[in-house]
Amino acid sequence: MSDNKYGKPARPFELWNIGNYETVYWQERQDEYLAFMLKLYQAQGLTGFRYLHGRKGDRAVHIGPLNAPVTKEEVEKVVVECRANNFNKADVLGWEWGYEVNELAKAFAKNDGVDLKLVQIPSVNEIKSSLVGFDLQLLKVLAQVVEKELTKYVKFPEVAYLEIETDVKGKEVSLNITDFQLAPTAELAEIASKVKDSRELIDYWAIDWDYKGDTFYNQWQSFRVMRNPRVDYNARHKYTLESSEEPGKIEKQIMVKVVDVFGNDTNKVLKVRVK
Repeated sequence: MSDNKYGKPARPFELWNIGNYETVYWQERQDEYLAFMLKLYQAQGLTGFRYLHGRKGDRAVHIGPLNAPVTKEEVEKVVVECRANNFNKADVLGWEWGYEVNELAKAFAKNDGVDLKLVQIPSVNEIKSSLVGFDLQLLKVLAQVVEKELTKYVKFPEVAYLEIETDVKGKEVSLNITDFQLAPTAELAEIASKVKDSRELIDYWAIDWDYKGDTFYNQWQSFRVMRNPRVDYNARHKYTLESSEEPGKIEKQIMVKVVDVFGNDTNKVLKVRVK
């Protein structure tokens, strides 16, 4: 490949993926991680509880784990502790979300009389971008900077309701987005009348067909373009099993990442059994 401007071939280059040092650091210092997230969420810390890390007004706050999805079982434990301590409102913050957390965990909380919100923690890169101009490292940010500056720009959106149907035929898996609903906001109200299908609010979605619980590998994606302002709602994948894997007993974990038209992420983990 040559460059028309310079008349010389382009030099080879490498694309490097820089990991988030902060998440590695926080793994060793759980208390610091919780304290930072509570400040960023503008919540006060609580002691003496197992699953309730803080409170924001009259709402209990739980911070999800660093490198694992928030599970339905985890949310249920938060709800039980809320009921035992007279909290009837709770915010569960998470980086990623496990299988059917939004549907089943919310139903469990409602039946137990707890008003539950699932809240997406912004990415570390998004938090860092808000520090531009301060010339500070994320882990050395002073408390007053977090409270007075970061909280102006870092948003914690409520997790969208994402419903995905799975269909498995042998080694082939099909995913179909059947519903996508955003929490009511002023921004959504402005465009609601123009949206015929709520799935039109999806700007981009990507799939890791063999998610291991740590790094997300983008193996398939669909995004809106000018000539077609909607994504493909269906995706298919055929697995190739290793010789050591016995058909019918192999459970694959799939992670789906959806970005809506307002730039918010919704992550969902699915499990399928390949025959």
